[in-house]
Amino acid sequence: MCGLNLARQPLPRPLLFQATALQHATAPEARKQAISTPALGRVAPVLVPGPTPHSAQVEVFSAALPLPPAPRSQTPETVETSLWPLVRMELTEWLILAVLNSLFSLLAAALCRAPLGRVYGELWPFLLPVHLGISWAFIMVPMALTGQTPMMAYQGLLLGTSQPERRLTFSGFHLLSVALFPLSFLCMVLTPDHRTLAELLSGQEILARPLQRLR
Repeated sequence: MCGLNLARQPLPRPLLFQATALQHATAPEARKQAISTPALGRVAPVLVPGPTPHSAQVEVFSAALPLPPAPRSQTPETVETSLWPLVRMELTEWLILAVLNSLFSLLAAALCRAPLGRVYGELWPFLLPVHLGISWAFIMVPMALTGQTPMMAYQGLLLGTSQPERRLTFSGFHLLSVALFPLSFLCMVLTPDHRTLAELLSGQEILARPLQRLR
């Protein structure tokens, strides 16, 4: 009806666009949370004594300056154990190859029924490859299969590689080193780490079992 005063209904909360809502803003209530305690009670704090300033300075100084490595002393016993197994190995193989090639020479002279000088004077182009094959087979076959010749195994030595192609390459240089044993012995004496002629030519190294360096 016209002319009647209508009562304004109170709003449950102020609207966002009303400026009077800022005046009636209430402070947020603090969130309540229950305090949980351990089942076995409070754990007493453990006091850990810290380092003293003097000890801390000593530790920092020692960490900044590392100790120099101890010098390695090479005694005569070490030199003897690194040199003479190699000498005995190559000398024994040189004697074995000499015996094998001598037996083949006697067999060739017996089959030809001629003196040894005449046989090698006429048939040396055919006999030298046989000598080379016999000598290389004696070294190459065990070297390719096991990485050591029979005399290397007897002296406790082993080639320091497991690759077959490097073993075959070393067997050729080792045959040359054994055939020229005086030159190889001179190399072992003059070099500071007692390397054989085969080791110098191939760049490989003969080790002591189980793979411990001789030098």
